[in-house]
Amino acid sequence: MINPAQTIIGRDHYTKYSHELRVSSPKEYPLRFVGGLFLERQVHEILQDYVVDNGDPLGSVPPNDVSVPGWPGTLWLTDQQRVDRDKAVFGELTYDFTDHLSASAGLRHFTYDNTLQGFYGFSSNFSSHTGVAICATPFVPFHGAPCSDLDRGTSGSGNSPKLNLTYKIDHDRMIYATYSKGFRPGGVNRNGGGTIPPYQPDYLKNYEVGWKTTWFENRLRFNGAFFREDWSNFQFSYLGPNSLTIITNAGQARIDGVETDLEFAATQSLTLTGGFSLLNAKLTQTFCGDPTICNAANFDSSTYEQYAVSGTRLPVTPKFKGNITGRYTFPIGSYKGDVQASAIHVGERTSDLRTLAADKLGDMPAYTVVDVSAGVEMKSFHYEVYVNNAFDKRAVLNRYAECDVLLCGAIAQYIVPNQPRTIGVKFGQKF
Repeated sequence: MINPAQTIIGRDHYTKYSHELRVSSPKEYPLRFVGGLFLERQVHEILQDYVVDNGDPLGSVPPNDVSVPGWPGTLWLTDQQRVDRDKAVFGELTYDFTDHLSASAGLRHFTYDNTLQGFYGFSSNFSSHTGVAICATPFVPFHGAPCSDLDRGTSGSGNSPKLNLTYKIDHDRMIYATYSKGFRPGGVNRNGGGTIPPYQPDYLKNYEVGWKTTWFENRLRFNGAFFREDWSNFQFSYLGPNSLTIITNAGQARIDGVETDLEFAATQSLTLTGGFSLLNAKLTQTFCGDPTICNAANFDSSTYEQYAVSGTRLPVTPKFKGNITGRYTFPIGSYKGDVQASAIHVGERTSDLRTLAADKLGDMPAYTVVDVSAGVEMKSFHYEVYVNNAFDKRAVLNRYAECDVLLCGAIAQYIVPNQPRTIGVKFGQKF
């Protein structure tokens, strides 16, 4: 009798080399300069061995053996190497017009070259679309895999500018305005035969106006910012055929928001801290996985999964998120005691960008989690008793399906919960 259970053996090995050369002028100069060079190389060795216990379900004797050649009992094998190479040159100038007003301008020029090669898939006796059946010929072993069916790369370059204007009202208060542009490099999709193209870089333009202030002889600190972020060509991932992750560029999005944090020393013993963010994050361009399908005269959005209309909320992003903490310290003889309580609230979030997938998975509800603790400090030692998630709230941190949502979202849906109520003791020592 063959055990239908499947064992997944996964091993990952990472290597990273990062180098930076930076030069700067003295801080007391009214005109200051910072510049340098950056070089980084990252290697990810990927091995995922999907083993069916007790032999081959469709026959273990050649020519009917469906195991990956050289891997008895392995139905699917991923054996790949990903290499990410990044280079950059950067510089920033800052000038003090007055004791109160300063301006800075910077630019970062970058290049990237990312490759992914190796093997993924089945034996040729099991599939004619992935794995051995589409390997390059003549077969050349790749690491431990029988051959290579993936050897692709993508490269590019660009510029990331930054402009900043700062005005110091006085020693305790300042306001600022910033424009900046960031990027994320493109990469390669794991899809044999080249049917899924590499994904391109995405860019984030940030427009921000903020303040940093202290009041009442530094007893109150109040910081915050209003911002708008325009996200161009943003990278979006979803599960495609054979449950392989596909990354595509989903078009344009915009995030408008405000965030703030406050810390108040109400007394010498009581400190209150808190903060919140309000976000309006949505698509500003309709997403379509295949424009030829969406542009067809008979297109029906109710049957096409890779689709979301302009104005759709970005997934896993709450409109409101906030936190508050109170800490009280008090003497215990010659020692110092403390009690603390904190709460965090996260608003409702959608599970997926795509309309049909989001409807199938459902929204992730809002939640509030409370932590409490009490401790005592004895010279260099500190002892603490804590209760995390004191009310044992079952929050949903993530919700997803391990295959195409429309095919198995109802029966193979996964929820990632938060940590349940946890009671513990901590001990620390200062040296």
